[in-house]
Order: sequence, then structure tokens, then C-alpha cells
Amino acid sequence: MNAKTVELHLLQSFPPSCVNRDGNNSPKDCTFGEVRRARISSQCLKRAIRQADVFAETVGDAIAARSKQMRDKKLIPYLLDAGVSQEDAEKAADAFRRELAKDDKKASQTSVGLYFGDDELFALLDAHRTGDARWKDKGARKSADVALFGRMLAESAFLNVDAAAQVAHAISTHKLSQEMDYWTAADDLKDKGEEDAGAGMLGTAEFNASVFYRYACVSVPVLRDNLGDGDVARKTVEAFLLASWDAIPTGKINGHAHFTPPCLALVAVRERGMPINLCNAFLKPVRATQAKGLGEASAEALLEYLGRARAMAPVDEAAYGLTHDLGVDIPADGVECAPGYGQLVSWVMERVEQ
Repeated sequence: MNAKTVELHLLQSFPPSCVNRDGNNSPKDCTFGEVRRARISSQCLKRAIRQADVFAETVGDAIAARSKQMRDKKLIPYLLDAGVSQEDAEKAADAFRRELAKDDKKASQTSVGLYFGDDELFALLDAHRTGDARWKDKGARKSADVALFGRMLAESAFLNVDAAAQVAHAISTHKLSQEMDYWTAADDLKDKGEEDAGAGMLGTAEFNASVFYRYACVSVPVLRDNLGDGDVARKTVEAFLLASWDAIPTGKINGHAHFTPPCLALVAVRERGMPINLCNAFLKPVRATQAKGLGEASAEALLEYLGRARAMAPVDEAAYGLTHDLGVDIPADGVECAPGYGQLVSWVMERVEQ
């Protein structure tokens, strides 16, 4: 199959947790289908994907860094290791920083975060430092995560990268039930006879327990163009799929230990037709019953809507694969089933163009 897109749909149940919080330190939420839903931002999920160990391991290369501190943390150390003097290294790094960010300030940090892998960044720096008029064309291959998630530098548009992956905000499949935790932290050195013996700190924190629907789509041709290497592009698709399974946001994880992987994964390897986000399966929030939990009810709603969406689409030339651990049979007409997520990823890779 000459794959156009690889689309990933996940159902993931988190226990009481605050995996992604807003400016008020509360779990993020939104309105969908006229009811409040728990939400995990796409930016949070993308960071969790690119920082999952399996991502770099599968691609065979380090991920890029996003930072305002490239001058001190990347550029100057690289030049010093190359034998450049401290004074010349600082001058070269400052000149390069100003070129990228159009920032004339004498601060060590850029006004915007720069997002580069080491190979690309240092190749550009070397070409710029040596006065090569074609330095803008001298960057090495982009790192896999930059090729996936894109890069935008308004001041240096020639470095912009169109994202090959689109990642949706995850939303709960059901109505949000936000709860409050009243907590205390004991003071181990307080005397037992004191009026507030043991109490050192107290406060409140919000949390919820929700089943989330996650969706992402990867354009294989765009990824291949961004990387300029078909084999690396293929490894990057595989890395994205594997890391999406491991991508658990770390918000307040020490206090909630929400290490719960997805309970269902549905993939589409599409040759023709528009990608399909299946979030509208949950416009009407699902409910648990005595016979069905939220996981099973969400899975049935998802796959029932998939059938209707495919029938509605004028073009839907795609192969669909599924795996889950719900312990029940889920009707899935026209969908191939795999025993586990690793086998499902292998099934996808067999259908992605070499």
C-alpha cells in the first residue's frame, strides 16, 4: 500500500489524577457536546511522545531540544569543544543567535524558543561562522521529532518546517466529574502536645478520573519530504506509534502514579481519502451501566461511529486494525484484529511504503 496517512485512535483510562493542569493548577477541561469534559492538550501529548524513551531508541537518534538557552547550553560548548576560544565562541554564538531570532538584545537567551536537533543546529552554525553565503542551505537532516511536529520561526522563515503529524486535544468520552482533594502534610518534628500537632501544611487540589479519546494523524509523504530519507521516515512512523502508547503526561504523577496505558488502539493506514477524527462518536457522552463500564461503552460507541463515518465518506481507501484489553468482544466490521499493540504496530509498518 502506498500510504498517504497513518491515523491513530486511542482510548485511555486514567485513575484519580491531574495529568495536565491549567493556570489555576486544575485539570484542564473543555465543553464538547454541551457538557464539560476532561481534556489533555495536544502540546502536552506531543511532548510526552517525543520524550518517551522508545521514540529515540526506535529512530536511532537523539531528539531535538526546544529552548531559549541554545547559546549557553548548545552553541558555545560545541565551539569550545572544537577548539574555539571563549571570546570567539561567544561572538560566533551571539551572531548566529541574532540571525535566527532577529534578536539584537545582548541577553544570552533568545526571545523565542529554538527547536533543533544537534546535527542540524551545529551544521548551520559552522556554515554561518565560516561566512558561507549559502549557510541557510547547509543544515544537516532534521531530527525525527522536528520533522513530525514542525517548527515555526517567524524571524527566520527559511527554517520553518511543516508538521507531518497532527495531534488532537484528548477529551473524556463522558461527562466530567471534577473532584477536590483536601490534603495535609505532617511536620515530623512537631511535638505531640502542640495544639496543631503533626500539621505542617494543608491545602486542596482538584483531580478527576476519566476515559480519554486520543487522536493523531501522520502524513507519510510530508514526513518523507521533511526528512529526505524514506527509511528514516518509516522508522519515525514506527517510533511515533510506539511512543504514543508510552506517552503518559507527568503532571502530578508522583502523587497519582497514573501509569495506565491505553485500553484500546484503532489504526488506519490510508491510501486515499480524508483522515477521519472520530471524536463525534462522543458528542453524546457515554455512560456506564451495570452491564458495561465506561471503557466498553466508549469502545462500542467509537467503532459504531466508525462504521457510520466510513459509509458517509465519499472516499475511504484504508486498512483498519484494532487491539484492546477490555475482555469482551467488540463488534468491528471491516477491521482486522491484533492480539496486542506491538503486533498492531507491525501490522501498520507492513502496510506503510518502504
